[in-house]
Amino acid sequence: SSGINAEWPLRPGSVTPTKDGFWSKNMIDILSVYFAEKIAVNPFKYNALLSFLRILGAPKEILQQFINIMTFELKPDPRFLWSVKWFPVVPPVVQSTNNVLQPGMCGALFSSHKILFFIQLEHPSRPNNPVTIPMVFESQTGTTKRAGAELMPNDYMAQRIQSHFNRVTAQIFEQGAQPGPGSICNYIVELLQKLDPTVPVGA
Repeated sequence: SSGINAEWPLRPGSVTPTKDGFWSKNMIDILSVYFAEKIAVNPFKYNALLSFLRILGAPKEILQQFINIMTFELKPDPRFLWSVKWFPVVPPVVQSTNNVLQPGMCGALFSSHKILFFIQLEHPSRPNNPVTIPMVFESQTGTTKRAGAELMPNDYMAQRIQSHFNRVTAQIFEQGAQPGPGSICNYIVELLQKLDPTVPVGA
């Protein structure tokens, strides 16, 4: 299950990517620009800084995926239908019935087998109606999913998004590969390229 429990806020990443050859100038540039433009800004949010530091301390495959997401945000690809942003803090639209997560809390949450984070998609046809997505990477299966409905009840995009995620997982297996942390952005790119922005009647 991708539900949320009380261990989420307690387990930051602890593996630092220091192997020779991992860091490139482009990776450092992206992190520097993102920190300057998105983290070290007014009003300063300590929990945003904490999220950024947790990502820096994550295993290198996870860190690489977040650098990719930051790149998509800072340098939008014109081939994508949507633009994307990462939320370093829990966004205001999130509702947590057990009060484990509250808006403004650290938005990069690591447990022993899962990583929870939040992204927002924006489309020019719906400028005042972005799509917020709670994302869960599950290390035991290597798959990425939309987090449980308890975080955003009555989200009409939830089923549509998870259908895309299921398609990506199926494609990975069809190619004879195994999903893993290096495939997180595969799921996000699928949405950026193919998610239908149409708002259902009555939504």
